[in-house]
Amino acid sequence: MSEYLRGVVQVPIERKHLANAQRWARAVAGRYDAEVEVDEPSLYIIIKPGPNITVDGLLKLRDMARAIALGFTPEDALALENEGYYLDSIDLKEYVPPAHLPRVKARIIGEDGRAKSAVEGLAGVKIVVGDRRVAFLGPMEAVALAKEAVLMLIEGRKHSTVYRWLQRAKRG
Repeated sequence: MSEYLRGVVQVPIERKHLANAQRWARAVAGRYDAEVEVDEPSLYIIIKPGPNITVDGLLKLRDMARAIALGFTPEDALALENEGYYLDSIDLKEYVPPAHLPRVKARIIGEDGRAKSAVEGLAGVKIVVGDRRVAFLGPMEAVALAKEAVLMLIEGRKHSTVYRWLQRAKRG
């Protein structure tokens, strides 16, 4: 194992995600030869690699910690242990002026969460819409489809157009 991987990995979290971070830290305790703790005062998930940790193990822990920080549940984050599962996100501020963030987030979520649920179901992923990020977790191809669908919604495409596109892309 290279000395590069011996360093501590710190993932910042928001206070509202502390309970999920602690549940996740307990769930991964003893796995991957790493110590995982949640530092409440500084709001960080801290991963301390052990002497026998693998690169794959450390990267999985880091990605799971990022998923928790983005707002996924510990159960959803643990899905990243599966081969082929992937985490990605969109920073809405790269696509939308700050004044339009609430409107665009409302388009992505939809009335009573229906748009978000439809994209999740059609693509086969989990989606979290945060204050400034939209995060995707699932199989790599499904995450790419869901991300493209959300970008279409951000651009202003009609919901029905996005759903039809997703159905065709999933079939084809």
